[in-house]
Amino acid sequence: MAILGVMLAFCAAMVGSARTDLIRATVEQSNLWGVYQAESTKYRVMQADYEMLHALTPNKAELARFEERMKAVKRVGGKSDDEDTAELKIAIHVAVTELADVLTPDQEDEERIKGTALKYEHDMAEAKEDAAASEDVIHAHHTAAEWFERAQLFAEVGIVIASIALLLASRKVWAVSILCGVCGAGVIAFTMLQTGTALHEAETKIEEAKKRTAVVQEE
Repeated sequence: MAILGVMLAFCAAMVGSARTDLIRATVEQSNLWGVYQAESTKYRVMQADYEMLHALTPNKAELARFEERMKAVKRVGGKSDDEDTAELKIAIHVAVTELADVLTPDQEDEERIKGTALKYEHDMAEAKEDAAASEDVIHAHHTAAEWFERAQLFAEVGIVIASIALLLASRKVWAVSILCGVCGAGVIAFTMLQTGTALHEAETKIEEAKKRTAVVQEE
């Protein structure tokens, strides 16, 4: 009964520890997903700005069509334009061309917007990878808490059965309590081994994600 009591206390402590680690990992992942959402929003805004920039300004094809239409404009009677009409057409053509040049974004502005959008896209991918890598840590702590609770249940049942065996002075009932203790110890050993392996793999994945993030940031 004393051994089962120690096992029960150990399992209770491990359940609390696993849940604490689970909460911490969940909060960290939530922060990483928040970073991802922020980077995603900035990236979408830059994309929208770039698309709006081109939607509000004429492109080369539109300018070419306009020039073709200006050349094709003739008088209704099919005769050549007089001097005033020709000058008016030239003035309209020059005004529209100059206006198109003013409205058309500079190459430097386009490259700057595209570069900023590309940076936000990289940051978004990095944040998403970091957040996804934390998923295995959360799963490992969650699984550990559940299995330690099962071991705790074995210890509690074993103590109750051992108490009954003591009252009845029955070795058979006492053997059942021993079996519960062995099962609980097996669950504890299995949980610690499995959790350690899962956390090691998850931490390795997180470190690899951080290294890739550092490389992308340097580039």
